[in-house]
Amino acid sequence: MSSALGLPMLEDLNKFSKKIAAQVFDKFPQWESLAGIREDDGEKVLPIKVTPPTGDTECPLSIDTIQDEVTVAFDAYHAHFWDFENPEGGDALSFINLLLSDEYAVVSYWRDDRWCGSTLLHESEFPSENTEYPYANAIKIRSWSGSHNNDIRCTPKD
Repeated sequence: MSSALGLPMLEDLNKFSKKIAAQVFDKFPQWESLAGIREDDGEKVLPIKVTPPTGDTECPLSIDTIQDEVTVAFDAYHAHFWDFENPEGGDALSFINLLLSDEYAVVSYWRDDRWCGSTLLHESEFPSENTEYPYANAIKIRSWSGSHNNDIRCTPKD
């Protein structure tokens, strides 16, 4: 694997992480240089951090392989998957492709600096008020390219 990926250190990864690394880099070879190794419960796992086109390094797309599951996160939302690729869907690659399509964005609800909840929504479903989380006084919309980024102030419905 190390010669194909060009990263000898990936040989140290656990079996699941090696498999996921091969699949990720097959689809996104430009992300190889963004990979690393982190120890979690005595096992070496794969973290990948991809800075979005907006340059926002505080909220990258992150892919982690902890405890034999793939966790994908962007901004204030994350999801867990058993597979990177699955022809039946429900996999990390499908989620990443939705996010990268820029038709979807993370919508998060906040009460001052406290997170209330978040989800991934299609652009046709972006909220304009806090109906889903009435306690919230702010809604943040963050898309991969930044084209849908928006901060909405709202009145809490205590």
